[in-house]
Amino acid sequence: MRYIDNCECKEIYQPKHQYIFSGPCVITKEIYSVTIEAQNLFNFRQSDDVMELGLGADDREFVMTGTSPKGWEILFKES
Repeated sequence: MRYIDNCECKEIYQPKHQYIFSGPCVITKEIYSVTIEAQNLFNFRQSDDVMELGLGADDREFVMTGTSPKGWEILFKES
């Protein structure tokens, strides 16, 4: 199961058919959102290949683990 499967999901149709997944970062607890085009989400669900989502690394990480870019910085901050 991917983290976004537990997120709130909003479907929009304009200007493109997209889904917006929003949920709390597992580290910061702040709400973070990722927007995914409908066709890319369909392709991902068929293949389970996160690269099909057409997202950058930060958003892919949130999709998979629920860690936002800010949470990632906290986890891996160099001292």
